[in-house]
Amino acid sequence: MLAASALSACMLRPRLTDTFGFRPKAMRDGRSTPGEWGWDAAHLDTIARPDSAGGFLAWFGAAPTGTPECGGALLLHGKGRNRAEMMPLGRALQERGFAVLIPDYRGYGGSDGTPTTDGVYEDAGLAFRTLRSQLGDSTRPMVVLGHSMGTALAARVTRDYGPAATVYMAPFTRISAVVRSRLGALGPRLFDTTAFAFNPLEDAVAAGGRAMVVVAGRDLMIPRSESEAFIAGIGAGTVVRDPKASHNSVLESHVVISAVADSMRSWAGCSVRNHGG
Repeated sequence: MLAASALSACMLRPRLTDTFGFRPKAMRDGRSTPGEWGWDAAHLDTIARPDSAGGFLAWFGAAPTGTPECGGALLLHGKGRNRAEMMPLGRALQERGFAVLIPDYRGYGGSDGTPTTDGVYEDAGLAFRTLRSQLGDSTRPMVVLGHSMGTALAARVTRDYGPAATVYMAPFTRISAVVRSRLGALGPRLFDTTAFAFNPLEDAVAAGGRAMVVVAGRDLMIPRSESEAFIAGIGAGTVVRDPKASHNSVLESHVVISAVADSMRSWAGCSVRNHGG
């Protein structure tokens, strides 16, 4: 009986890892430009990876002329998502003076490769360095924003590179805690957390610095207890809540976009101005 249970657990692990893990979301056209999605002030870019001839794709929007330049904003999407879902925030931040980079990690959108924990961490770090290089001035402030799985990447980038501020949207403490909330105590044993090992609270605490946490009131993916534990863990002084937003619709919430954009401008040293966009 024990042997059969162990065998069943081994057989279930890959399936559960795929169900709760990366699950990259394909775009209707992997090489589509932001203009095709309504963002005419940005363009498709390719970021070279040392271990891949294809690299990974990104949308980049330079800071608009005629507005005070705020620095750079790196936007990191969640699992099962792609760069297109981050466009409303990216466009709003660009309009407010930021140069914006939204990458698709390996295996996501139209990027080559297969996602792994170490791989997407590497891609996020490379994207940060790429944006820094595109700004051409190491003194310009950088801000990082991550959604869901992207909060883990944002925390790691913040720990390693120390941006001016970080925004964590729909965060969690440890992936094992999220799996346990969905599958019970047996979840972490069945789920191969070594293949999808994201623990953003650990890196966020180590990173410190200025931070904002965004909580979606109707989030069915991340338990409220996880978001609250993350907030308590990092001692976040700025928390934005949209009680009507779901896990993914929070990315399009006007309440959230306005609060995030104004705070990021303030953190970057830009004067906050009224914006009608």
